[in-house]
Amino acid sequence: MDGVKSITRRAALKTMAAGTAAAAGFAAGPGYVRYAQAASSEPIRIGFQVHRTGIGAAYGRWYDRTTTAATALINEMGGINGRPVEIIAEDDGTDPGRGAEVVEKLATQHKCDVGFGTLFSHVVMGSAPRAGELKLPYYVVSEGHHVASGKLNRYT
Repeated sequence: MDGVKSITRRAALKTMAAGTAAAAGFAAGPGYVRYAQAASSEPIRIGFQVHRTGIGAAYGRWYDRTTTAATALINEMGGINGRPVEIIAEDDGTDPGRGAEVVEKLATQHKCDVGFGTLFSHVVMGSAPRAGELKLPYYVVSEGHHVASGKLNRYT
């Protein structure tokens, strides 16, 4: 074994540890973090179907206040993946027909990325089909039977 340098176990372990640390540094470094940052600085537009009038107005007031407070907190903390959150609220009058109109307005006029709302089941049942037609992800905040009934669609 002339000219061949043997390596000690200790030296091998040090080399492996250094290689592991370097790999971890690359993974946590700027190149990797770049992929975790927002692809756009545009705000995430969330359509909020709120009961400001009609029989649900008493509930809608509190949904509106908590949504506003949560949005302010999220934006104070840097938004979602670096993007600010913008809430676009529209009154549905606690009416199923008006609810469908609001969903359409949120999707087409306001160009919302997602919509959510309505506590009252009859408004959900009027709104969800339109959200599906428009392919607008629509999160139901109601505890009604309709969520598990199979009457909604893949966007709700």
